[in-house]
Amino acid sequence: MKLWTTYIGGSRKQKRQKGAAAIEFVMLFLLFFALFYALVNYALVMLIQSAFVHAAEEGARAAIAIDRLSYPNMAVYFSNGVDPRVRTVVGNSLNWLPAKPRNKALGAGNSGVQLSMNGNRLTVRVIYSNYTNDPMIPILTFPIIGQIPKVPTDLAGTSVIEL
Repeated sequence: MKLWTTYIGGSRKQKRQKGAAAIEFVMLFLLFFALFYALVNYALVMLIQSAFVHAAEEGARAAIAIDRLSYPNMAVYFSNGVDPRVRTVVGNSLNWLPAKPRNKALGAGNSGVQLSMNGNRLTVRVIYSNYTNDPMIPILTFPIIGQIPKVPTDLAGTSVIEL
């Protein structure tokens, strides 16, 4: 009789353990899902930001090819030579991006590319402003963990070149 009682007691413990395993699975699943989601989202943010840096560098390099002596003064050189060339090159560099980040960063006719000329120094800047309010992949908020992912408000790439 004692063996039979022990066996029944053992089976009851196994039934109780099945519920505990399900709870542990859910807790670990949430943790690993949050880590995976953060990894994918951070990778996307880094990809976009490095693409913006690359596009700004390509645009700045394209400005070197414009002959300054072909224009009567610096204002005409910047507005008719450098500006359209840089905007075109930056736009072509970001053609591979999906429509949402491309349009958000470049604007209509690449008008969102920020160019400034200070003396002989050209600064090219590509910005996806307010990324946290309008992300490509939604930002999740988990209990205890918080917001996944925590990303900068603006994604930007900047390049400066001396002409």
